[in-house]
Amino acid sequence: MILMSNNQWKCDHNCDAWSAIGEDCSAEARVKGLARAYKAVMPDVIGLQEVSLRMAALMMDELDEVALPDGSIARYEYISGGDTPIVYRRDKLMLLESGFFRYDEAVPGLEGSFNNSETKSYCFGVFESRKDGSRFALMSTHLWWMSSHPESPNYRAGSNEARAYQIRLASARMDEVMAKYACPGVLMGDLNASVNSLCLEAARDEGWLEAHDLAPADARDETRGHHPCGPKGFERNDPGTFEQAIDHILIKNAPQAKVKYFRRLTDEWFDKVSDHYPLYIDIEF
Repeated sequence: MILMSNNQWKCDHNCDAWSAIGEDCSAEARVKGLARAYKAVMPDVIGLQEVSLRMAALMMDELDEVALPDGSIARYEYISGGDTPIVYRRDKLMLLESGFFRYDEAVPGLEGSFNNSETKSYCFGVFESRKDGSRFALMSTHLWWMSSHPESPNYRAGSNEARAYQIRLASARMDEVMAKYACPGVLMGDLNASVNSLCLEAARDEGWLEAHDLAPADARDETRGHHPCGPKGFERNDPGTFEQAIDHILIKNAPQAKVKYFRRLTDEWFDKVSDHYPLYIDIEF
């Protein structure tokens, strides 16, 4: 089972800085790159973040039917979930249940808003294999983005605590779903939090394991996984380390799970598609 997480960078129109260098960051231009990446990997499920309605429509035009080398057709289906939708292969999986939740702006005990433009949310789906009837639940989420460091230009007090609060909400909902269907769960997305953060500590306390850590040492990507790509332009920076990564795939309730690999698509052509390289795993539950 190939599972992917990708923050697409929500941007529908070209920006002046891009036009000035002869580039195009509109949805029409970038979705072609997104579709190219997804077709190169052919995930069974994709958990997405920062997806506009325009980007979603263009993406599904590309993914509705994908011709495979063996002559068969892969068919993808879209699960609406605000900025955090899910796409899955309906030719291989049946959707049993889905749901969506937008995090409140307010976080108990903290001052200020922790959901910019109502973009932070989660979407989940419960899937059954058409081949063998096995089931699993998957959630895509995007957490609050600002920093708790006072010296940061993007500082907001309580940001670390807000992300920890949000991941606990997501985990609690997944616990309910996994209990209902007696199945393993995968929680993925742009958590805006690194491995040693309060957020990931909260996730570990709830029993979630990093797919990265479950993969063989010689079959896992060890880079940061994100780079500058936004209204001011794009560049290919140093790869960084996994300890700096903010995109995560977490596994729970799957004691027999085998993660064959943990990879990112980091081809240079993708640098101007999104600031987040697609992250994907091959897992057997």
